[in-house]
Amino acid sequence: MKSLDKLLNSNLSEIGFFNKSNKSSDKLNILGVSKSQSDLEKYSCDAYISTDTVKKSIKSIGKYFDSNDTEKSIENFDFIILENTKEVKINLLIYEIPICIQINHQDLLSEQRLATFDSFDFDFFIYKIEKDFIFNFQEVITIKERLNSIRSNWFIYLDNNNLTDEDLQYIYDLGFVGLIVDLDKLKMKDFNKIKASIKKIEEKKNGKI
Repeated sequence: MKSLDKLLNSNLSEIGFFNKSNKSSDKLNILGVSKSQSDLEKYSCDAYISTDTVKKSIKSIGKYFDSNDTEKSIENFDFIILENTKEVKINLLIYEIPICIQINHQDLLSEQRLATFDSFDFDFFIYKIEKDFIFNFQEVITIKERLNSIRSNWFIYLDNNNLTDEDLQYIYDLGFVGLIVDLDKLKMKDFNKIKASIKKIEEKKNGKI
């Protein structure tokens, strides 16, 4: 994996992320998704994901790669996310920019496909899943199979941002290093609640569930 310094403003030193000495690291990083970059100043995220076609902020911002993207259109972003690999028509592997693969829980992935993803050594992965599924043991088995098969930094992307202290502790215990939150659907008080809950996370069973 390439360095994720460009991706996160503050992060976990124990997994190789850059850690600012003047700021204590949290157990989970937050990537905030927004359609507009104009409101990013309101939210204190570790990095951001925007659907804008041009980067307009000095903050660490990534974008979802689409079929219209070119080498020029991605060069100013700090990282890119591949959701549909069929749309990728340029050689992204030659760039220093961190690359993420988003996997949806319902995707059918063979052991061979997981091994292939692992061999590419992408910088991080996003696991998109409905919140209710993470509490179903059969679904948890599938989650852990994938996390254990691909050695990387995993972020979870839930359909519901209503997260309790216990939810965030559980997400950390599953082995995730961060979560994706939809800033366009999240009130500031709820965002601050998530931030406060993350600071309460304890070192219990990280990655051992």
